[in-house]
Amino acid sequence: MQNLFIHPAKIIVVGIAMVSKVFGCELDQKLEAIQLNRQNEAVLKALLPIVHCSFIPSKYEQVLMTQLRDSSSSTSEFRDASEKIAELLVNKVVECLPSKTVEIQTPVTTCQGVMLKSRIELVSVMRSGDAVLDVFMNHFPDANVSKFLIQRDELTAEARFKYMKISPELASGNPVVITEPMIATGGSLEMAISILKEKGVREENMIIASICAAPEGLIYLNERFPKIKVVMTSLDLRLNERKFIVPGLGDFGDRFFGTY
Repeated sequence: MQNLFIHPAKIIVVGIAMVSKVFGCELDQKLEAIQLNRQNEAVLKALLPIVHCSFIPSKYEQVLMTQLRDSSSSTSEFRDASEKIAELLVNKVVECLPSKTVEIQTPVTTCQGVMLKSRIELVSVMRSGDAVLDVFMNHFPDANVSKFLIQRDELTAEARFKYMKISPELASGNPVVITEPMIATGGSLEMAISILKEKGVREENMIIASICAAPEGLIYLNERFPKIKVVMTSLDLRLNERKFIVPGLGDFGDRFFGTY
């Protein structure tokens, strides 16, 4: 497939034409379109509309991702970078939350301010989801926390459900933020989202907070759940033959908890 996105003035027109073709194509053609346009926000957004943030990490995010990816980073260094990235993810999540304008009194005068419209529900996909959960709990101290244990079979890469403990207010209509640092095949999230929908959570109320995502997983989730929202730090290159993210950063939970 030839890269046609050379002239900035033609980016939107050509991008839409490309997208109309790509959605009817096979997975490898969608992946190729993403690879050819990794710096083209307009085209990536059209290809993966569930993503509600920039596809291109900031310089600070690149610095933190370098620390996470580096296999020589100690457990404490990995945790430090993870927590700092989680702080940045909170900001991206807040951009997806409904808000309202309020009038407040400052020490000097009255002015317009912004407040969130409702509480949120937090869902952690254990174990790696717990690694960034504390940061989100600090920012949303009144949020209930539900837990899902969904483990990936290392031989088949298939997700296997193990355990859940859910909030009684999970389906109250408030936004539900799912912490899942790694999106590889999307299998674990597919299972979590499907269970949440069975429990009464609307797809459009779900926000996935992720650090590292493979395009294969995003394509799959986009096709299965087009109304969810995903925020992330890095769109990585691909999955390898073992369904691990490349370049990736290894097993997030093991590196964060020091069990590798």
